[in-house]
This record gives sequence, structure tokens and C-alpha cells, in this order.
Amino acid sequence: MRHGENRVTTNSIQSELQEFVRFASSRVGQGEDFSSVEELVRRWRQNSEYAEAVDDVRQGIEDEASGKSKPLSEALVEVRRKLGITD
Repeated sequence: MRHGENRVTTNSIQSELQEFVRFASSRVGQGEDFSSVEELVRRWRQNSEYAEAVDDVRQGIEDEASGKSKPLSEALVEVRRKLGITD
């Protein structure tokens, strides 16, 4: 790993850690009951995955509205062609 790559990884980890600390502090500060730090981490991951899924759906809707997407039938034909699958 090169020096610059290590810095990117470190920055990414620091950013993720800060997000978790904000999440945990907020939830605990609101009086939510957690039996362990592991449970808190699990909840944070679930929320993060949900937020990512929502963002992906929103992006898909925006792409479709702006004409950047193609109908599923066309996309599947392209995938089949790339994989060498014939009907």
C-alpha cells in the first residue's frame, strides 16, 4: 500500500468512526435502551444500509426522469449478450 492510499483509508475510517459516534451519542442521549455496544453497532449498520438503499432508489428515480436509464427488457438483453446467453 502506498502512503497516499493509507491516508485515504485512515480518513475513511476516521469519518466512519465520527458518524458512528454521532449516531451513538444521539441515540443514547435520547434515552434509547441498548443492551450492548454490539447492539448499538448493529442498529447503526442497519440505519446506514437503509439510508444507502433509499439514496440508491432516489438516484434511480432521478436517472429515469432525466433519461439516463433504459427499460429493464433492454438492460436484460444487454446482460445476456455480454454473458453470451442466447434464447
